[in-house]
Amino acid sequence: MIERLVRRASKFPDLPLDPLEIHGLDSRDAALAHAIDHAVAKRWLTLVALIQSRLDRPWERVQPELQAALLAAAAQLFFLDRIPDHAAVDESVEWVKRHVRPKAGGFVNAILRSLIQLRGDREAPPMPPPKGRGVTDRDLGPDELPLADGRIMKLNAPAFAEDPQFRLAQQTSHSEALIAHWSTAHGERACRILCLHDVVEPPIIIAGMDDAGPPTSLLSPHRLPGFAVFNGSHFDLLELLKSHSRARVQDPTSARPAMATRELRPRLIADLCAGRGTKTAQLAGLHPAAGIIASDADPGRHQTLMERFAGHKRITVIDRSQWLDYAGRVDLLVLDVPCSNTGVLARRVEAKYRFSGTHLEEIVSLQRQILADSLALRSADGRVLYATCSILRQENQEQAAWLTRWHGLERESEELTMPAGLPCDPPAIYHDGGYWVLMK
Repeated sequence: MIERLVRRASKFPDLPLDPLEIHGLDSRDAALAHAIDHAVAKRWLTLVALIQSRLDRPWERVQPELQAALLAAAAQLFFLDRIPDHAAVDESVEWVKRHVRPKAGGFVNAILRSLIQLRGDREAPPMPPPKGRGVTDRDLGPDELPLADGRIMKLNAPAFAEDPQFRLAQQTSHSEALIAHWSTAHGERACRILCLHDVVEPPIIIAGMDDAGPPTSLLSPHRLPGFAVFNGSHFDLLELLKSHSRARVQDPTSARPAMATRELRPRLIADLCAGRGTKTAQLAGLHPAAGIIASDADPGRHQTLMERFAGHKRITVIDRSQWLDYAGRVDLLVLDVPCSNTGVLARRVEAKYRFSGTHLEEIVSLQRQILADSLALRSADGRVLYATCSILRQENQEQAAWLTRWHGLERESEELTMPAGLPCDPPAIYHDGGYWVLMK
């Protein structure tokens, strides 16, 4: 696990999406490795700020192997409260002695012991969640650390920056560029809400259970009709999906674009950025008389589509080279395009770090290229459903305006959904952010 963190530390802020290798670990150790890896990824910049407050040199001058060991141990000290301090410290120190050099173990040990003093007594509980929305109406102090359950850990000394905007970036682990963008676009309070939303551990949400059989004891109601919060293990989830053929893991916001087409009667649907097929399956259920072609440019996701819909009577998986075989025939062109993921950062934690003005320009250009390449498939009266999991105007409303200006399409309906659910809220409140527009 630490070897993987070494690779990630060397490439930050572009965190690779390679899976965590857990071969040879029993289930308990594998679960711990996943928990540490996830905590580091989700709160990377928070951990760096905490560690930097104890260092006598810039973080960038610490070699990646030592960065990885410090990040893994600090994640346990601050965010995994069932791990004894001595276990977190000793494991990292011994790893450094074996894989870096013996004397480096003393350096790591001193930093981690200092972090324990900064954190304070683990038996003293953090401050409880504030009543109402008070935490969103003020800046957190330089000695306050927000936790995923809504509590605030009061540190024994300031560890975060004096500048409020930079401090928020550190405390919630977002890039400074993203904080600046959100503050300008939405205002400081809305920016705080968005950042604190991304601290939440998102629930698993199940859709499609309405007519798939009675609800199970593993499900609790979501506040939005047709959805439920799943409360079981990974094994329980697999069994649930296996036993209820229409059930699917899907956030309510992700389901909204396809639902906007339910009154249409398309004969042929093209889902050309189909991912792993969740929306494809939803479209098949909404339009039982339609044929569907599904495609994705990513080889791994394309293979998943091939396996998921092998033998399906109405869904055909094609590759990019076959798109034009369907020119002029598609009644509903569905484009859930690659985006900045700014509406789903609580789930897509690595996207928080790579955001920049340049990256946004590249994403917008890619989206327009996909649109331009795919519009030829549309029939004379066919519609285009454009969707993102972004909340940025450049990727959403401005792209719809571009389609109107250059391709003569008109907005029929559209919706922007902002993320919901703060650390102190129940899981039933949670949903992602995103945008869709139906054009004709």
